[in-house]
Amino acid sequence: PPVPPELQFVLEADSERRRRGQVPRVTFLGRGPADPEHQISGSLELPRQRERRCASATFRLHDDIRDKLRPIAVTLAFAIGGTRGWHRGGRGTALPPLAPAL
Repeated sequence: PPVPPELQFVLEADSERRRRGQVPRVTFLGRGPADPEHQISGSLELPRQRERRCASATFRLHDDIRDKLRPIAVTLAFAIGGTRGWHRGGRGTALPPLAPAL
């Protein structure tokens, strides 16, 4: 059977500060061992159209920050993956379901 596609995501906090070479002001809680402290990544299975899926992420503000006036921007990068199992049918067979597109 086809494998449902997944929405793979990465949340990054304080990315503008990182670009300027400054230390991020937050640490994501519950991140994976491969994620840096200012990022969290994950995936959500997308079984059907119009079915909602949610992911939660919590970060902690560092105690020793000095820049308390600038907002902490959080950016989101995402892609659809996990479309293995979708394959082209042989001659005279019906077309398989289409893979999702962003």
